[in-house]
Amino acid sequence: MKNFILPILLFLAVSLQAKDIDLKTTITEVTVFQSGAQVKRIGTTIIPAGEYNIVIRDATSQLKKESIQVKGDGNFTILSVNHQINLGNQNQDKAKWLELEAKEKDLKRKMEDISIKIEVLRTEEAVINNLQNISTTTEGVTVEQVSKAQDLLKVKLTLIKNEKLIASRQMKEFYDAHQSVTQQLSALKTPKQNINYEIVIKVKAKAETNANFIVTYIVPNANWFPTYDLRVKTIAEPMVIDYKANVSQQSGEDWNNVKLKLSTGDPSLSSEKPKVETWLLYLNQPYIQPQKKSNFYRYTDVKFTKLKGTILDKSTGEPLPFCSIMVEGTNIGTSSDLDGNFNLVLPENARNIKVAYIGYEQQILPIKNEEMKIYLESSQVSLNEVVIANYSSGQEYEKDEWKEDKRKTSISSSYTENKNQKTATNNTVTQTLNIVNTEFNIEEKYSIISNPKSITVAIQTFQTKANYQYYCAPRLDKDVFLTAQIVDWEKYNLIEGQGNIFFEGTFVGNTLLDTRYITDTLEISLGRDKSVKVDRKKSKEFNKHTFFGGENIAYREWDIAVKNGKQQNVDIIIEDQFPIAADSKIVVKQEEKSGGKLDEKTGIVSWQYLLEPNGIKTMQLKYSAKFPKGSFIGLD
Repeated sequence: MKNFILPILLFLAVSLQAKDIDLKTTITEVTVFQSGAQVKRIGTTIIPAGEYNIVIRDATSQLKKESIQVKGDGNFTILSVNHQINLGNQNQDKAKWLELEAKEKDLKRKMEDISIKIEVLRTEEAVINNLQNISTTTEGVTVEQVSKAQDLLKVKLTLIKNEKLIASRQMKEFYDAHQSVTQQLSALKTPKQNINYEIVIKVKAKAETNANFIVTYIVPNANWFPTYDLRVKTIAEPMVIDYKANVSQQSGEDWNNVKLKLSTGDPSLSSEKPKVETWLLYLNQPYIQPQKKSNFYRYTDVKFTKLKGTILDKSTGEPLPFCSIMVEGTNIGTSSDLDGNFNLVLPENARNIKVAYIGYEQQILPIKNEEMKIYLESSQVSLNEVVIANYSSGQEYEKDEWKEDKRKTSISSSYTENKNQKTATNNTVTQTLNIVNTEFNIEEKYSIISNPKSITVAIQTFQTKANYQYYCAPRLDKDVFLTAQIVDWEKYNLIEGQGNIFFEGTFVGNTLLDTRYITDTLEISLGRDKSVKVDRKKSKEFNKHTFFGGENIAYREWDIAVKNGKQQNVDIIIEDQFPIAADSKIVVKQEEKSGGKLDEKTGIVSWQYLLEPNGIKTMQLKYSAKFPKGSFIGLD
């Protein structure tokens, strides 16, 4: 009897087990944050009566399991949502990896062989060129023999050059193929890392029904940062600003023809408010400044404004292209080029940079030098580090913290296009503002594949009135710098970022838009303008050194002149300085400043002039310093 009941129970258990229904989904919308992105997928299927597992197999394995949200539309109930491992394609992925790895090694070997061949051909070419220098004056050699030898050498040289050309073309083909294979390997990463996941939605339907699903989740390996093109045709005209976004993603899935949103938010940051703990006071214990937890080191002596460097693979020493380099705690960043090199304009108080590349450990490094060589180490993920997530809910699965903020307001902004300015696209951008961040809704659809390369997305182009101010500190640098002050900059929702300066139709360099500090006026440095000149010369008459009453007296006089070589009026500020005595035994006397404004605390003297075209202004700075005999001071 027992033998008869057991098969029946097993049959009933199998019959009651929910069956799988594969759900094909498509990515339709992506919101890219400054770190990470929210991906939206949609899919439609038919659910028969009963309990079923709706299985989504086409989502990336890199998604954050705790961020999964599922919405369902139809006559059914969502019982639970699971995120679990599916090892079904593991062997296939491993085989693909091994195939690509073998191909990469073969191409590398072929490039090495071609490189050796080219080197041998170069040596042969050099030898033949030397042989062609045989002179008819060489003893025992006739003119006819020399002529025949040179004819043979020319034939041989032609053959060598042809072989070199063929070898160079082969090298280019092998190099391009090697780059393609390397990118495919980067997408696959390693067999250990390429774990396949699936999202399983358990549902129950009383009768057959059509079902529509919306699934959203966060992926970490995506980001965007702003860059700007700042164009000033003349200082009599408004500034034109092209506001652009550099978007990249290595999420393991391609975003094909998706609606794109760019958000200034960062879902990776904790939303928990800080908690003030009890402050215990002990004897003989120094004061320690309380601060939020941080995983990076602060180096406080950064005295330069530009950083350049190279990103390399730690194990091979090879350059890593398209790495993301960001100034820690800001939106200011850039990417490395094909040789792993990068250049970055640093904001005030920059302390650390964050370097990230798919398949490598992220690094946060202190900025100590103007040049950095950075080595990234390959990361590994093993199966025993994976946790299966399980979520249960009612009919609609949606975590409260991801619900849309009802307080946000949509505003639509339009801008008049400058007819002399070419824009990358004719995007219409809707800005959505909420209490904590700004969201740019890009109307044109984009395709962004999963690889290290970034694409440029046009956000908006606008003209803005700017007050142009020239500045020179000739004691430090005789060049004159042009700055622009923008008063109403807040309405454009600008974010700190690097800018390319185009002045009078020419690219003149890079600058930084630092919007982190809230002020009424945004000041932008537009670089040097050689058409406005400042000269600072030491006067021979007053520059002397005397002795009086057992003391030294040093006299200095500087003649400063500024000339406007532009066709427009120029508003210019010139700054110089009197020295400040740091020792009571030194007495500084301020003799002359030609009507300049003096800051008594710093000794800085400033002059402001409105110069007409070809206008010239002159000024003098005269001072003396008395100090004890037998001492010296650094006075220029």
